[in-house]
Amino acid sequence: MSDDRRSRPTPILASDAERERSIALLRDAVGEGRLTLEEFSERVGLAHAARTDQDLARLARDLPGEAVGPRAPAGPAAPAGSPTAAAQEHRAFCSHLVRSGPWSLPAGSSWRSIFGTIDLDLRQARLAGPETTLEVYNLFGTVTVIVPEGVEVVVSGGGLFASQKIEAPERPPVAGGPKLTITTRGPGGTLHVRTRPTLKQSLTQSLKRALEG
Repeated sequence: MSDDRRSRPTPILASDAERERSIALLRDAVGEGRLTLEEFSERVGLAHAARTDQDLARLARDLPGEAVGPRAPAGPAAPAGSPTAAAQEHRAFCSHLVRSGPWSLPAGSSWRSIFGTIDLDLRQARLAGPETTLEVYNLFGTVTVIVPEGVEVVVSGGGLFASQKIEAPERPPVAGGPKLTITTRGPGGTLHVRTRPTLKQSLTQSLKRALEG
């Protein structure tokens, strides 16, 4: 046996406490924008399935070595009409607005669909903090929000003749993980909230189906 193999540490079976510490590190990382939502979802799934300490270590190899301490309380939200709030406002007026792929999602943003369609795919989004708020005004339009598993989604509000179609994820959100709050108002609009597997999981599932077929 070579010296390299003899010096390599022996894997040790991971404990539940070690898995929780790894997930806590991932929670901090996604809240700081170090991981996209889909990277967070994938790594949390791998943490739950990890058998050894080395499996867990690989999940955090590109993250800071120590979990970040308690976060400072969030400051007050920017008042309506302020420069910060105005910079985060998006509109689809009789048009189709799509946001997908790698993008930065601020802690608060406003989306207005007026006889339009808005599609927001958050799987590759990076967050500005552990809690994110989408304010949606929907006037006879359609707004679709796609999130990966592991993200807590809270929907509030509504409007006259408006409808909401919210899919429940297959696995529960990660306790203390990223939280997405959607507040919606306006008459006659439709809000879809859909949980989708990460892009890597989708490719894996497609390949598996192709091989089985």
